[in-house]
Amino acid sequence: MRILRNLTKQELDYYTSQPTAKKLNERIKRDGITVPAQNAETPAKYSTTEDEVDISATGYELQQANKEKASHEKTEKSRIDFSVFRQGDSNKFVISFGNAAMVSRAVKQGYIEVEGQRIDLSDEVKKQLLATSKQIQDKKKGVSLHNFLLHEAANARQSSDAMKEANDKMSRAMQTASRIMHGRKVSPADEKELMEFNKDLYAMAKSAAALEQHRRKRDDKEDEKISADNEAARAREAEPKDYSVEEMPMPTDETQMTVSLDGEMGQVIDVSAGKDV
Repeated sequence: MRILRNLTKQELDYYTSQPTAKKLNERIKRDGITVPAQNAETPAKYSTTEDEVDISATGYELQQANKEKASHEKTEKSRIDFSVFRQGDSNKFVISFGNAAMVSRAVKQGYIEVEGQRIDLSDEVKKQLLATSKQIQDKKKGVSLHNFLLHEAANARQSSDAMKEANDKMSRAMQTASRIMHGRKVSPADEKELMEFNKDLYAMAKSAAALEQHRRKRDDKEDEKISADNEAARAREAEPKDYSVEEMPMPTDETQMTVSLDGEMGQVIDVSAGKDV
């Protein structure tokens, strides 16, 4: 007799889940060991033939559980769910299928049971059911696509608004920082917004404002000196000034030339400046 040793639970689960013992027999033929007949006096879990094998009670329970699970899944797969509504006190009923899969199952099965009574589905009814189901599914897909596009558009607007708000906030923060640096008046709300936007930028702006204030104090002293000098200059300019002059008398000299008329021709003797005689 051949048996398997050191078989793991996973391997046992696999072999017991098979519909036949073919896989297990192949494994026994390949990896099994032969047990001498004198060592197999106790009731063995395995048969003495090579073509058949007995399994333990645990293995049998696992095999049965797997079969029941497969049977349940098959039943679930073939089950047709629908709602039944009676029309008033009449013997007429409205059948409402939950989804397209239920319609397909009913068409494939060819009948449904209502109040314990079988209702066969003709080919024409099957066509109508499939056509109606497709029409409903197309409408649902259209609505789903429409709603999807609406959400996408809303998300796009949200992203655009968020980006615009972020840009506007950054612009305000930079403007606030510039105003602080130049010592201009800034509201507490603007300072808070700048601090929340960027603490480092806020600290730099405050440091620059302190330097600006120190520079202004220095400039104020220089401006005071300049103003004092300007005031003195204006005072000097305001003093009365005498622009009168003492003129020199105009010279009365004239250009004179002395000539001699001795001889046949006159002759210039002297040219000089002199007074009128």
